[in-house]
Amino acid sequence: MKRLILILVLVLTVGLIYVGNVYSGSDEEMASKLWSKLQSDNYTANWKTWPGKGTMYKGTKPHGAFLSTYLNKEAYAGIEKKEKELPYGSIIVKENYMPDKKLGAVTVMSRVKDYNPDAGDWFWVKFAPDGKPMTMEKDGKTMNLAGKVPGCIGCHQASSGGIKFIMTQ
Repeated sequence: MKRLILILVLVLTVGLIYVGNVYSGSDEEMASKLWSKLQSDNYTANWKTWPGKGTMYKGTKPHGAFLSTYLNKEAYAGIEKKEKELPYGSIIVKENYMPDKKLGAVTVMSRVKDYNPDAGDWFWVKFAPDGKPMTMEKDGKTMNLAGKVPGCIGCHQASSGGIKFIMTQ
């Protein structure tokens, strides 16, 4: 019996360490783990779209000409309850399509406790369609578009639709 309890404690401990590590490490590691989670969840088939939007709705800059926005269960529940802030664990995936309806990028925001309190604890990443985090050139420097991305934070801080840091309404 003691051996069974020891094995159970060990399994639970390893499981908790794994869950804790999903959102730990460098921004690049976190982005990679997040992409893997999106793929294993098969978000396009299993997550709900933004209420009232469906897929391939008309987009706005800086995203795409057409957008599809998916919400995990935590984000969807927060929106349904009309919360002022989405709960921790919320993930929002926005597929950004070009005018020819070809996928150009996948932008993701994931709310991670204590990640960045000054920006609502949101982790931001812009993925290429193949799942690699993208970069951009600014002032002669290459900026990674994963983590505390100034452009994402600056725009989303100005949200006025009723949910902090959320622009889609």
